[in-house]
Amino acid sequence: KFGRLDVLVPNAGVASIYNAFLDETEESYNNIMDTNLKSVFFLIQEAVPHLEKTKGNIITISSIATSMVVPSATVYSFGKVALDHLTRCLAVDLGSKGIRVNSVNPGYFATLILRHIEGYEVFGKQLEEAARAGQPLKGKVGVPKDVAEAVVFLASDAAAFITGEHVKVDGGRNFVGAQPW
Repeated sequence: KFGRLDVLVPNAGVASIYNAFLDETEESYNNIMDTNLKSVFFLIQEAVPHLEKTKGNIITISSIATSMVVPSATVYSFGKVALDHLTRCLAVDLGSKGIRVNSVNPGYFATLILRHIEGYEVFGKQLEEAARAGQPLKGKVGVPKDVAEAVVFLASDAAAFITGEHVKVDGGRNFVGAQPW
């Protein structure tokens, strides 16, 4: 419709939280890595020629699981670590084309990625209460708008000299240890 691409936000994610390392299957591993990493890699590759024309931005959606241990989410966590490193590599590789590449790394958010996990209806409230109690910014759980505002900032001229960075949107949770789940 507009004939141009200014900002790409590859926001793909699936998780297998509560799958212990030894219980993880090849099928689950491939599903997580294909969705969280491979799809993002190839989508960015396709978008670069368009973003080069507009000196656009790429803002990946990662996780604070890259900077802390999330018990029983090994594949999800190291896939997001790889995504963060891809973000840094692309910031260097694409900077000469005028493309900035950053990520937003959310903490606990009551979003569909968690609601699709078996048993969420039972443990969801407990998870939310633990998230509220375990972060320095008390009484609040992140909402999608918090992530959206970080994305808008990174895509704006106010962030014109920021590339290769990971903005944590987690109420300070990453400073206080492992996730409550």
